[in-house]
Amino acid sequence: MRWLPRGLEVAAVRLDLGRLKPRLYRIADPGALIDSTDSESFGDDERFPYWSEVWPSSVGLARFLARGNSLVGLGCVELGCGTGLAGVAAALKGARVTFTDYENTALAFSRANHELNLGVPGLTRLFDWRCPPRKMTASLVLAADVLYESRFLVPFVNTLRSILLPGGVALVAEPGRKIAEGSVEGMERFGIKRSLFLEEFDHAGRTHSVWIHKLVKPLR
Repeated sequence: MRWLPRGLEVAAVRLDLGRLKPRLYRIADPGALIDSTDSESFGDDERFPYWSEVWPSSVGLARFLARGNSLVGLGCVELGCGTGLAGVAAALKGARVTFTDYENTALAFSRANHELNLGVPGLTRLFDWRCPPRKMTASLVLAADVLYESRFLVPFVNTLRSILLPGGVALVAEPGRKIAEGSVEGMERFGIKRSLFLEEFDHAGRTHSVWIHKLVKPLR
């Protein structure tokens, strides 16, 4: 809790991901936080606290990681981490995770959630996909439900391509939003091989279907 901003009502929950059962700090009432966001906070850049919700896509991606092989020693970056569930799942499988987001508050939750599950605070990096850091690279890149506005699509794809090392794998989870059609698939023209998996599960009293795009960057 020491990393979390004061003044926010926080709840700690445990999620059943099958082979992993991480604990997670989250906003107690995300809807109330969203409703309280005024026009000044929203700003010209349309910042909205979407990070405060644990979206089904992040649960689906975390479940996919939980069933997978060990990630011990693998460098990992989570893009648009929100509360950091997918990154925490990767860390519990042994990956060295850097959480990245556009919002400092999201990074605070990811830092805290990594410590809650692994005993040490998570590494975080604040940046805008429109200006990604040139020296950040990883063998594993994670992203869950980040393709929900047209202005994000091209910057996200460019950031993903620049961060993913040759031979590396990216896992992009999305719930089949129409706006996302063709965005990740378009990476195949750069020689990136794509496989598609469907993750179906119950969460928060509903059954969800989440698509996991597995992208493998060629060695050359």
